[in-house]
Amino acid sequence: MSATGHARAAPMSTGRRRRWLPLLALLLAVPLLTAVAAGTATAEDTDPPEWGNATRGNATTIDVFLYDNGSLDTDTIQADDFRLSSNRIQSVSVTSLNSTGTNRSGARVSLLLANKADTDNITVSLRDTGRITDEAGNQLPHESVTATGMDSVVPKYRSFEVRRVNSSTARISVGVHEPIQQLQISIGGQSIDTLNISGFSERTGNTITYTRKYRFPEEGEYSLLLLSVTDRNGNDNSFSRQRSFLYDGSAPNVTVTGPENATVGESVTFSVANSTDDQGVDSVRWQVGRETILTGENITVAFAAPGNHEVTVSAADPLGNTETVTRIVSVTGNGTAGNVTVRRPNATTANVSVNGTGQSQRIQPPDGALVSGPNGTLERLTVTFPRNESAELTIRSRRPASAFAAATDHTGLSRFDVDHGSVPTEDVTFTFTVARETLEATGVEPRSVTLFRKHDGWSPLATEIASRGESQIVYRAQSPGLSTFVVGAERTTAADAEAAAESETSTPRPETTEDAGQPDIVVTNATAVPSTLDSGERTVITVELTNRGTASGDHLVIVSLNTSILTTRTVTVPAGETRTTEFARSVPENSSGSLTVDNRRVGNVTAAEGGFSLPGLPSVPSLAIPNPNSLWPDGIVGTVLGGLLGVAIGLYSLLKGLAIYLGY
Repeated sequence: MSATGHARAAPMSTGRRRRWLPLLALLLAVPLLTAVAAGTATAEDTDPPEWGNATRGNATTIDVFLYDNGSLDTDTIQADDFRLSSNRIQSVSVTSLNSTGTNRSGARVSLLLANKADTDNITVSLRDTGRITDEAGNQLPHESVTATGMDSVVPKYRSFEVRRVNSSTARISVGVHEPIQQLQISIGGQSIDTLNISGFSERTGNTITYTRKYRFPEEGEYSLLLLSVTDRNGNDNSFSRQRSFLYDGSAPNVTVTGPENATVGESVTFSVANSTDDQGVDSVRWQVGRETILTGENITVAFAAPGNHEVTVSAADPLGNTETVTRIVSVTGNGTAGNVTVRRPNATTANVSVNGTGQSQRIQPPDGALVSGPNGTLERLTVTFPRNESAELTIRSRRPASAFAAATDHTGLSRFDVDHGSVPTEDVTFTFTVARETLEATGVEPRSVTLFRKHDGWSPLATEIASRGESQIVYRAQSPGLSTFVVGAERTTAADAEAAAESETSTPRPETTEDAGQPDIVVTNATAVPSTLDSGERTVITVELTNRGTASGDHLVIVSLNTSILTTRTVTVPAGETRTTEFARSVPENSSGSLTVDNRRVGNVTAAEGGFSLPGLPSVPSLAIPNPNSLWPDGIVGTVLGGLLGVAIGLYSLLKGLAIYLGY
């Protein structure tokens, strides 16, 4: 009994304590072993997370689904982990997903794009540095998924052009930033039409261009309106861009004014100033006889022989419509053959018989010059004799007397004596040449040469340079009558010579229609703009011709495509001069090859390309090599060993505390 009167419990014997100790330890170890088993099961998770699929969330969002048998570590998912085949990621948001009735979990990763997608398919993959894992440390493999239907960008306008091919046909082109499957163009005017993608050919580049030719059915002014385009993913855009085209197939109404009758040597004028056209007359080209080509509304010509002569004029409007009219002019009288006879017993003498016509008559042998001397040549004379009055002329070339230099302060180069008896003459024109060697040997500049006439003393005549050749200078001088003439050269100082040289290079050379010698015309430059063109397109060809000879002449310019002649033109070029002519020409449809001018290549024609190109395939992401570190012991084995060590330490501490409590 205790002091309180209660019975005292007998202490547990040592034997009983020992019997309860194993049972107590077992009861305490069961929860710990259960935790260890659970940790071991977690450590044994070796299945990596899996890619699900990718879908379009909205115009700027792609939803990517990731799954795992255990638990996906969503904290490891970052925007920098992903790569897109196009566009870029601005941010991500992650939503956890759990599958009811299974141990499968995962996440929906919403990728917010920086801007709307301009392509239909976008592939999502991991970057080489990307690492997404589950809680067991298994890493999402480097694979990819593709989201479809992403394109939400409408086609962007680049260009809308209507270019003339001819008076009734235009080349229509539409430029956009991406391939399209439909377009709509409204045409209004004399007739109404609507164009769609049918008939347009596609050409790819920085701008995707759709082109076709369209022939307007009736004359009139048309308005073309680009209404809309639709890309290949159904996105459409409206533009309302307007262009115009004028179909004018009517040529100018050409009215030629001018005489139907003329006499030899008479200057007559023809004009088309009264011609009309709805768009105005753009160019006028005249052809007198077979060779003479002139331009302009008005021309003045003189016929050298009697008979019927053709004067043909072609007038074109700005659209290329051309009307040609030919006028027959009946010319009476005879300025040369029959009325003028030239006999040359030698190079320095010519005997001439003339039957006067009252008009200017040319005195020139059938070939060569009239008379020649050591320092100059008289090529020809034109003189007016009284009508129906005969004259006999004797023309001689001699050396100038020293008295000429004393009287005129000029060096005499050549002398021409013309004896014409008592027949009156007027309106005399001398055409003579001086060799360049003679001028250089005398120290005289070409512009210092003057023809003098002896009539009550020596009188200088109006003398001009008609043309320049490589070996001689051609001069023309006017005289009121016939007598004795001397070609004089002004004596100049060194300063005068320098000033004269500068004046010669800066002063334009006068044109001439009467040159001696032979022409030598070559094409010195030829260009085409554009130089590379498709069949049916229009180019402007510029040709530069230079006459290196000593006489004015004509040259036939031939423009060819391969061996076929496209067009020709006869160009008149004075001696020593350069002329430029232009051709505006459309090359034939379905043609190709080299564009040439007088066998000189100036451009290249290619057959127009058509059809649709295949859209580009999406790029295939590169396969990343798995990180070998995930297979090392610091992954699975390390986790298991760490768990067992923790259980052992906890069990040891529990048993030690129990032993102390029981008195061990």
